Amino acid sequence: MVKDAERRSTHYEKKLDGDVWNYRITAQKEFMVEQVHTKYAEQFFYETKIKAYLEAIGFYGIQQHHYMNYGFELWALSRTFSGQTLKKEAEIKADKWSRRGLTWEHLINIARIFGIELLG
Repeated sequence: MVKDAERRSTHYEKKLDGDVWNYRITAQKEFMVEQVHTKYAEQFFYETKIKAYLEAIGFYGIQQHHYMNYGFELWALSRTFSGQTLKKEAEIKADKWSRRGLTWEHLINIARIFGIELLG
């Protein structure tokens, strides 16, 4: 059976009820906090690694900004993909950042932090 537009709209409206949202979030809060704590630890790990690499090559302050953003994109990809798909998606991101003026050598080395081997 296919739901008509009015039935879908009514169902959607009921889901937007504040009491329903409050109940769902309250019921899941402990689990949500536990999950975000784990992800923040990962984020700190990768930020530290990328910053250490950049500072070792003499990049400070504003010079780091775009390379850090590239690293965040790789981190997001690594949580979604693996294997060849991850590599291909990372190559797309590296191409994008290369076109924005970032150096391929540094893009490749930052990808290695995530276990991704890119070709130059």
